Amino acid sequence: MISFIIRWGITSTAVYLTQFLIDGIWIKNFMSAIIASLIIGFLNTFVKPILTLISLPFVLLSFGLFMFIINAMLLWFAGDILEGIEIVGFFPAFWGSIIISIGTWIGNLITRK
Repeated sequence: MISFIIRWGITSTAVYLTQFLIDGIWIKNFMSAIIASLIIGFLNTFVKPILTLISLPFVLLSFGLFMFIINAMLLWFAGDILEGIEIVGFFPAFWGSIIISIGTWIGNLITRK
């Protein structure tokens, strides 16, 4: 449970810091980033596997690079359904999803047992 909370905090921080690195992403406050990380986690758990299965030919033909497109679409969707976050366009969502993925990866490295 502690490692989940630590990873969630790191992911929330990565979501919040993304606005300072990418033009076109605005986050109202850190609480919005916390809620966004929950929504992104939910989308990654339940929606991403379905999108991956539907787009499997593209994922295979691109050697997995199409997964970046799926991540960007999920981040863009999360920005649409949350009031405290605004993502204006696909490319900010694309680069933002890469930064958030790196932050999440670092969080997983830190909390690895």
